[in-house]
Amino acid sequence: MKIALVTTLPGLKENERIATEAKNLGYSFELINLKEFNFLLKPELEQQLIRLDTDILIVRGIFNSIKATATIIEFLRKKGIRVFDNNFLTQQYSIDKVSDLLKLSLNNIPVPKTAYSRNFQDYLQMADELGYPVIFKSTRMGKGANVFKLEGRDDLEKLINELQQKDKNAKSYLMQEFIDYEHDLRVLVIGERIFTMKRIPGQGEFRANFSLGGKVELFELDSDGQALARQALKAVGMSVGGVDILVAKDNRRFVLEVNHTAGMIGMEEATGENITQIYLNHAINSAY
Repeated sequence: MKIALVTTLPGLKENERIATEAKNLGYSFELINLKEFNFLLKPELEQQLIRLDTDILIVRGIFNSIKATATIIEFLRKKGIRVFDNNFLTQQYSIDKVSDLLKLSLNNIPVPKTAYSRNFQDYLQMADELGYPVIFKSTRMGKGANVFKLEGRDDLEKLINELQQKDKNAKSYLMQEFIDYEHDLRVLVIGERIFTMKRIPGQGEFRANFSLGGKVELFELDSDGQALARQALKAVGMSVGGVDILVAKDNRRFVLEVNHTAGMIGMEEATGENITQIYLNHAINSAY
């Protein structure tokens, strides 16, 4: 069997792991890098696409040229190539935490109190309503990037001034209440399989992301927690995703976000299982 992975994030370690596991299972593998997407429209373009020599196309990590990439993937599917896109064609998603939070909230899934505005000055009043400290973060970035914990109004005013000086847009950020948590959990759902790890932040760091140097350890999630993770994934319309859950000190649970391109390296370290192979088998079996 021939497998191709199309992505705009070619440097992810997970891509290397997928390539390794594909070869371990006896499949040929090709990485199609669309990070620098360009083309020359001419009569031969269709023939070039038809000549793509693969049985299954896996779509993972498309963050650039989303609509153009979706057009090509849809064309290839119509030509008989089986595709696993984790509902990318339906949603044409990138990281969009605002849309995801709306989907979660409208499906009665508990999320932190959240404020969003296209005007930076609105956040000053909204923060008073949320109560300090607040979390201010990018609506697009992942892996803990551009996430700030602000202890008071002075911190918020300073951050807003810095962002405005850099010509940043308010619509690219949102603000949430700070949850004093007992556990920061990443729940990885792959079809019917579910894996959970506890993320432990480094000293002096409130973010517990594995990519930021946080430690991970296996966590036994109860049935209610697993059901919450599955409900969250269903709300955003995917069969594979990383659900971030905070367990507050009073045992309330909040879904922070659902990661569309969830990392697997940290989960493999925490569980000792071959998560990448499980993902690959799910992609192959779910492709159509």
